[in-house]
Order: sequence, then C-alpha cells, then structure tokens
Amino acid sequence: MRLPGGHGQESFELCPPAAEGRAKPYGGYPMNAHYQQQIPLYVAGRLNTDERAALEQHLDGCPDCQAELRFWRELATEIATSSASTRAPADLADRAIKHIQAPSPLMRIVLSSFSLLRAQAYLVRSEMWPTSAAVMALGVIVSLLSRQTGVVSFIAPLMAAASLASLYGPQNDPASELTLSTPVSPWKVLLARLTLVAGYDLLLTLAASLFLMALVPAELFGMLVMDWLGPLTFLSALALLLSMWIGTNNAITLSYGLWIAQYIWPPQMLEGSVTAQIWETFLLSYRQFWQSPFLLMPLALVVMGLALLSTRRTEQPSPYLA
Repeated sequence: MRLPGGHGQESFELCPPAAEGRAKPYGGYPMNAHYQQQIPLYVAGRLNTDERAALEQHLDGCPDCQAELRFWRELATEIATSSASTRAPADLADRAIKHIQAPSPLMRIVLSSFSLLRAQAYLVRSEMWPTSAAVMALGVIVSLLSRQTGVVSFIAPLMAAASLASLYGPQNDPASELTLSTPVSPWKVLLARLTLVAGYDLLLTLAASLFLMALVPAELFGMLVMDWLGPLTFLSALALLLSMWIGTNNAITLSYGLWIAQYIWPPQMLEGSVTAQIWETFLLSYRQFWQSPFLLMPLALVVMGLALLSTRRTEQPSPYLA
C-alpha cells in the first residue's frame, strides 16, 4: 500500500503488516521506519518484553526489516570477532606499573610544580595580596616618621600569621571539595599555597627593610632582617597549623595573643609584688625566645611539617569551620 505524498513530500510504502491493520504512522514516520530504528536495540538486547514481542511479530511479514536485522547481526558478529582477535601484550600490566612507579625526570617535576603553583595562585584569597602590601607600606611609613625600625619587626609576623591562617580549608577555599577530588594530594596543594604566600610575605618584608636602610647603616641590614625573620617564620607557621585545627579566626586571635604577650608588663599597682616579679622573670625569658632566630626557624620547619600532615583530616568537617 502506498500513501500519497503531500506538499512536495515523497509517498511512503508501508510494509504488509502496517498496510493490513496499522497504517497510522508512528511519530510522523512510516511504521517500518519505527521498527527499523528498534532493530539495533533488538540485536543488542536492549528492548523490553513488549517491544521485543511487537518487533518479532512485525518481522514475520516484513522483508525490509528482515534484511535490516541480518545486517545488524552480521555487524555485531564482525565486531565480536574483531574484539576476540585482539590480544593485549602479556606484560602490559607489569609495564604500566613500572611506568607509574618510575621516578619522573627532573624537567617533568619542574613543569608539574610550576603548573600547580600557577593553578593555586588563582585559588588563594585575592584580597590577601593588596592587604598585606598595604599593611607593610603603613609599617614602613610609621617607621620612617618615628625613626623606629622596630615597627616593621613588630607588624611583619602579625601580617604573615594572618596570611597563612587564611590559606587553607573549607572556610577559606570555596572550591575545597573540588580541590580534594583532584588527583593532587592535599598536602601538595597546601605546600604550593604556602610557597606562594610565604614567599610573597618574605619579599614584602625584605622590601620594607630596604626602605629602612635610610635609618640604619648598611652593615646592620643583616641584623635588621634577622630581627623579624625568625618570629615571622615561626608565628606564621604556628598560625597555619592552628587554623587547620581550630579555625582561621581562632588561630589568628591566639597567634596574635602569643606575639603581643611579650610586650605586656604588669601594672604599676603590682610593681614590687611577688606576682610582678614572677611575671617579669617569665617575660624576659619569653622575649628571649622570640629573639632567637636560630631556634625559631627550625621550630617553624617542624610546625610546617605538622601542618602538612594535618591535611589528612581536612576531609572531616571541623566544628570550628562550620
């Protein structure tokens, strides 16, 4: 049976079952077109029971669809035969494992490290860069006006501590879940950010120290740097570690308190008392601790190592990060 075409369309010729009792098109197409679309699914076993039964009933009286079925079955047989004839090398798994475990060339390590640093630079809080620079510039201005180099030595550790405490974790990283889902280890992510931010803070403070050369002789530049280098490295490392356990705000508050405590003298009303003497003795030792760069810098490395190890717990939410 042939249906006349309309509006310039070609006429459709229905296969016998459709001509006998199912001349109504399926979705605007001839009935055999619908069944021919189902034949690949039939060969693959993807039809449900009703669709399979309807197609098999149709195939009994449709030579075109029978030819289509033979084509798809031959194609499936050819694919299966081709797949069966393909054999992977016997040592493929061993070679893959050796390739994975083999040490990377130096250039590959350098390039991958650079790529990681560049990627993490976009994830560090953007306001951190200008804020740190503004704080350090203010410290330089106050130092030059007051002619006191100790101003920069006082604010540099505080600036670095705030920067590193805001470096890692869900509270500071909107994409923390995405970061943890990448193949890069969390400790490598933290190390990359630590390198960027700590390096930036060191460069800022070095630049500030160069401006202070207007106040001190050139031969004292090394002493000026050592005055802030030890406290900066240790206090910032401590703030980073604390932020991973008690949250950013608590870490900043505690680290600031530890740094400022060395400048708190007992009130005059307690002067001469036993309490004041004990506090003054403790304060002298406490100040000596902060003025020992060769003790503070090794301690800073230990604390940074603990911070890197603490990345293992970042997948577990902390009540302080809520």
